Amino acid sequence: MRRLPIFFLVDVSESMVGENLYKLEAGIGAVVSTLRKDPYALETAFLSVIAFAGKARTVTQLTELFAFHPPELPVGGGTALGAALIHLMHEIDRTVVTTTPDRKGDWRPIVFLLTDGHPTDDATKAVEQWTRRYRHRVNMVAVSIGGGADHALLKRLTDEVIVFNDTAPDAFARFIQWISMSIQSQSRSVSAGQDAKVSLAKAEPGLLVPIEDALTGLTPFLGVDDRYAVFVGKCAKKNLPYLIKYERHMGRIETTDPVLSRLLRTRRYVLDTAIPVKNSYFDLSDTLDSGQSISSDDLIGQPDCPHCSAHFAMAMCGCGRIHCVEGVGKQVCPWCGKTGMYGMAEAGEGFDINRGRG
Repeated sequence: MRRLPIFFLVDVSESMVGENLYKLEAGIGAVVSTLRKDPYALETAFLSVIAFAGKARTVTQLTELFAFHPPELPVGGGTALGAALIHLMHEIDRTVVTTTPDRKGDWRPIVFLLTDGHPTDDATKAVEQWTRRYRHRVNMVAVSIGGGADHALLKRLTDEVIVFNDTAPDAFARFIQWISMSIQSQSRSVSAGQDAKVSLAKAEPGLLVPIEDALTGLTPFLGVDDRYAVFVGKCAKKNLPYLIKYERHMGRIETTDPVLSRLLRTRRYVLDTAIPVKNSYFDLSDTLDSGQSISSDDLIGQPDCPHCSAHFAMAMCGCGRIHCVEGVGKQVCPWCGKTGMYGMAEAGEGFDINRGRG
């Protein structure tokens, strides 16, 4: 049987934390449910999920559709697209059967690359290797989520580069439906013996646009994804990590509250979410810090600890790490194990906090 290998190469960096990652995780399950109702896909499709942040990891090996179980997507720090491409190429070499004079190999693989940020590693050699050895024999569809990816780099990988407007109504549900329809279309094509360019479904208006038609004026890349400010904390009670994500409001929030209005004029980021993560976060992270910091005076909102519900999840130790506390007084830092006396910072007395790469 000739298989149709389908790889989901998914960016699980800190900027994806929250609703986007939850919806994407559920969306992979929805793709599988839809494809299982299609006899062509059921006969040919094999799926794999590769997650990448600061490092890359195969979350689900290439698996026949009926036996595929949608995975829980991990989270990590960084967006190492170069490492992700190297890992993907290794998986293609390892799992995809090539055609020889004696046998027919698998159909041309499809790769859905889903990313929302610029690479935080040097992807030059990986891109060159992909262009030289894989681009002509793999159908890659690169999706820039929210238009935040490095479009020039993605164009070097494939001609199929599109921007996903994740703010459109029911965006993720419609996007997942488009992926399902595209796979179904390709399944029919290969079943008819056609193994050329990927047969992408027609997208609904306003959901997917070619990069040439995408909005310009994105924030320049400065080594971090400046649309967000992400911080890695640790629960003092459970010794488990968590992520706190602030989103840059860019003047888009309107309010009649005079206090909030003043904060929006003087501060750059508004609290988006605080989520618990597992220790596997460190396994997918190239480094915990970006080498840059943000003043606490630039942040609006104080989250509770998502593990133990302590009232302050942004307490900072002298070691430079943040953790949760219930209030002022003597506390033990779960990062370095040292005891210190903690107090409340007054307005205008902000302190610098090391940020993740987003």
